[in-house]
Amino acid sequence: GDGASTDTTIPTDSWRQYRVYGTHHSLTWSSLQTTGRKQNLNGGRSAQCATSHGGASVSHANGAPKDSPLPDSLLRDARILYCASPAMGHNKEAHPESNKRVPAIVDALEKLELTPKHRGSQVLEIQNFYPASLDDVARVHSRTYITGLEKAMSKALDEGLIFIEGTGPTYATQTTFAESLLSAGAGITLVDSVVAASKLGLSPPLGFALIRPPGHHAVPEGPMGFCVFGNIAVAARYAQCQHGLKRVMIIDFDVHHGNGTCDAFYDDPDIFFLSTHQVYQTITLHTHC
Repeated sequence: GDGASTDTTIPTDSWRQYRVYGTHHSLTWSSLQTTGRKQNLNGGRSAQCATSHGGASVSHANGAPKDSPLPDSLLRDARILYCASPAMGHNKEAHPESNKRVPAIVDALEKLELTPKHRGSQVLEIQNFYPASLDDVARVHSRTYITGLEKAMSKALDEGLIFIEGTGPTYATQTTFAESLLSAGAGITLVDSVVAASKLGLSPPLGFALIRPPGHHAVPEGPMGFCVFGNIAVAARYAQCQHGLKRVMIIDFDVHHGNGTCDAFYDDPDIFFLSTHQVYQTITLHTHC
């Protein structure tokens, strides 16, 4: 039920330097090639908030507003705002990162009575949100990677399922690009909504993005570890550029280090990234002849 699978080529850096615990490590993506000069994506807010449109920031390609889609009357009473983007087309059966994840979480929230049905105006789902624009994503990821992934969708359409990380596990289907933009857009919409609510009172609601594909392993120049776009990184940079937030703190709670988010903001003094994950142990292998 997995469909055809193959490796495809997305232009990027074949040697990627990324930082873990302040130490540089090298990672080879054998099938990810690059042409031209490496793009510097690790600058601060001033470097990344400018776009090709004369330095003006662009929110959405279709001219969507930068305000919350919810009226002020609802924002005042809400304690939690959430967006769900299950990416049902981005799927590989029997894969740990499948389209069953978001529905399972929604079912769990329903059983715990943590949905609008049970909590009324305190918990609100934002359903009408826009995908992130290419400019939004390009504040974190290289345009070479973005356009390469978009072009790879035609191959995914022909073959059903492709792998986009060289020898790594990250897969794509024909809907991966569009659904990844929609998931990143969910985070952006929540930023807009929480910022709007903060102007109405001293206790704005929390924003919860229930989305996939995941993002914290995706580095600026490519996918990694089931992750396509760095959703939280895109949202954080958007908060800086569109709403003028001077300081952003990101707490990454996962069994693995959020290396992609860390890499995106490693040289940005305005974003503090804290990753909590399991301790990695060094294992020495001995070969006996």
